[in-house]
Amino acid sequence: MKFTKQLACATFALIIAAGSTSMAADKHAHGAKHGGQFIETENHQGVEMVVAGDALAFHITENDKPADLKGASMRAVIQTDGGVKTYPLTVEGSTLKVKLAAPLPSGAKVALTGKDGHGHALQVRFVKK
Repeated sequence: MKFTKQLACATFALIIAAGSTSMAADKHAHGAKHGGQFIETENHQGVEMVVAGDALAFHITENDKPADLKGASMRAVIQTDGGVKTYPLTVEGSTLKVKLAAPLPSGAKVALTGKDGHGHALQVRFVKK
């Protein structure tokens, strides 16, 4: 009986410890804040690709805060069954935007490439879900 009680207490303690670790992870979680696909680079830049019809947007963060893209020069290279097209992106705050010729199909390969507002290279690749 004593052993069972100790085992139950130890199990409960492990469950509590695991729960607090999960809560801490959620509190500091990075990710898609605009409902898109998210990638974090090794330089702590986050890129979220959001597709809505023929509109394509990339929300950029640095250390989980909106990035300053003033002076950035970026483009999107998109590969579909119809071929490869390159689109220059417009900077709006911490977001890069472009209107596409047609909605982006599932499976399209999208590369974001260029230099951010600090002149650092940024390159990420997505496959549209």
